[in-house]
Amino acid sequence: MSKKSKKKQFKHAKKPLIRQILWLSVGFSIGLFVPWYLYLQFIVNSLFVEYNWSIPSNIYARELNLYNGKEISSQAIDYELSVLGYKKGSSLNNIGTYSKLNNEYTIHTKGFNFFGGQEKSKIVQFILVNGIISQSNVDLIRLEPLLIGQIYSKNFENRQPVKITEIPNTMVMGLQAVEDRNFNQHFGIDVIGILRAVIKNIFSGKIVQGGSTITQQLIKNRLHYNNKSWLRKINEAITAIMLENKFDKGEIIENYFNDIYWGQKGSTAIHGIKQAAHYYYSKKPSQLTLSEQALLIGIIKGPSWYHPIKQRKRALKRRNTVLNSWYKTSIITKAQWLRAKKMDLSIRINSAFADSQYRDFLSLVKKQLSESLDKNILNTQGLHIFTSLNPFIQQQLSRTLQTQTDKLAKNLQAAAIVSDANTGEVLAIKGDKNKTSLYNRALLSKRQIGSLIKPFVYLAALEQLPGFTLSTLIADSPSKIKLKQGEYWQPKNYDGQSLGQIPAQLALIKSRNQATVNLGLKLGVNNFVSYLKKLGLNIIRSKHPSIFLGATELTPYEVTNLYLLLASKNTSNQLISIRQVVDKDNKLIRQNKHLNNRHIEPFALEQIRTALHQVTVNGTAAKLTYSYGFSGLYGKTGTTNKGKNSWFVGFNQDYLATFWVGKDNNKATHLTGSSGALVLWANWFNAIN
Repeated sequence: MSKKSKKKQFKHAKKPLIRQILWLSVGFSIGLFVPWYLYLQFIVNSLFVEYNWSIPSNIYARELNLYNGKEISSQAIDYELSVLGYKKGSSLNNIGTYSKLNNEYTIHTKGFNFFGGQEKSKIVQFILVNGIISQSNVDLIRLEPLLIGQIYSKNFENRQPVKITEIPNTMVMGLQAVEDRNFNQHFGIDVIGILRAVIKNIFSGKIVQGGSTITQQLIKNRLHYNNKSWLRKINEAITAIMLENKFDKGEIIENYFNDIYWGQKGSTAIHGIKQAAHYYYSKKPSQLTLSEQALLIGIIKGPSWYHPIKQRKRALKRRNTVLNSWYKTSIITKAQWLRAKKMDLSIRINSAFADSQYRDFLSLVKKQLSESLDKNILNTQGLHIFTSLNPFIQQQLSRTLQTQTDKLAKNLQAAAIVSDANTGEVLAIKGDKNKTSLYNRALLSKRQIGSLIKPFVYLAALEQLPGFTLSTLIADSPSKIKLKQGEYWQPKNYDGQSLGQIPAQLALIKSRNQATVNLGLKLGVNNFVSYLKKLGLNIIRSKHPSIFLGATELTPYEVTNLYLLLASKNTSNQLISIRQVVDKDNKLIRQNKHLNNRHIEPFALEQIRTALHQVTVNGTAAKLTYSYGFSGLYGKTGTTNKGKNSWFVGFNQDYLATFWVGKDNNKATHLTGSSGALVLWANWFNAIN
């Protein structure tokens, strides 16, 4: 065969091979890139088009209403303004500021979407004279409720989405000026920006500028990318182009503002402009000043590196860099630029994001919420839960336990709960003497209650023993009671003496053990336990007569619930912490009502209340009158063997409060109700008044 024939035959053989390689390459490309494209398309759809925000539920304290004639201390007003993030100064141009001159207040309120209607921001004035508000320029001043906690999803991401119309224009334009100046011109990736960044990095000898667009940053944040690789960059770029084809620029930047990371508080990540504004300034985004806006835009670059409290100088420099950029790009005027640069950072981290101050109260709220609402709804649907917590009373309660408990004796613990005396709304709760509660004794610690049970022995006798009144004589004398086991029980009085026949009222006022047991035996142990059950107290059924002296274990919460019957004059019998629960559209989901299904004879109830008042005048709690100078109080001390538990429950027309003092190991403290818990109660009551 000639060379020409061989060459021709080789060419014929080569054509099918090239064709096969070509088709194989096309098939390989289709097999590789089509699934890749579909995967990226799936990402865009699932993470943006069909994406549902996981929104935590907000838990609020009660709102503070101020009006002519309201009794309130200046300390309470000042504290409330402080925790709500109001700034004191002479200028009231900015929302969230106030001035106080002698006894005259002027407040530029923030407004709030209350259940029942939107309250707009306004400037209000009033005068406080001798603890009473007068000369208010409006009928009702409503300060927004304090955010005290949140219920998060399992990822602990804290965000509250807002519309772009709720974000100041200076922030929207300012973000582009700092992060992506060609945002409105590029198609997802900025080729010119990338080239500019490459050149700068080459001349600097290190990476000083990135080329990522706002769209790419949004994708990176939503996908939680941590690794740096070319494949990731390519995915990011292609996905950015796809996203730009799905959404307009306004939707992309709105998503960015709602998704971007702005900081960390413990295990909780702060995402989105609404939460960032609330976390750093206790404001809505629309209420931020130019200086505040610039700081938030600035710290996006590195929330830890530019932390405005931990790295104050660095954060201030970064804010000024942002302001300079805004001025150079004509987003703000020269006057605005100069004024904003003079402003101090004025950061005050919102305490609600820490939870520690209100942890005990929040545990009660979550317990009551779990009884009627699904956990997934609470974690993700952005509910607004309005509670009864009073921030000032909570602060004074916490301070009292922290500063006064150790003055009683060493190694003590304490717990307390405060409610409205009429409605049963819980105003404050603390389960630990320390600032941060690790164990909520107010809700969880069951301890013997001692003489706290005695008013209910006498109440039962008034309702069930014919002809019995508190004027009836009863025997304050020794008794030897045979138990079923063949043993004998002999109750003794605290002072070791017996007074003989004494009026029942005196026996209750002086907390006489022997007289109370002798009266209780006339009722019968089983009958008395059934009576307590009718009052809503479910105790372990006891057939031992020591039940008449409080040999049963209750938590401070349960004790308060029992005494609420007496404080509210039988109008309320259930402690509640939640007022309303509304969804993100402000539609009512749940509203608590003050219920009472227990009936006590009014005459019997009034006799017990009269005796409890006398307890604070000349009984076991008389030091409230002669040492502290209080009046108009009702109360009962409680002490168990060797002072293992020291109790005091006291109330007036406004507040009902239960205090407990003891040791976690249940060892003796040698304190009585009067020398222990009552002292803490008195210090707290003095602080709030």
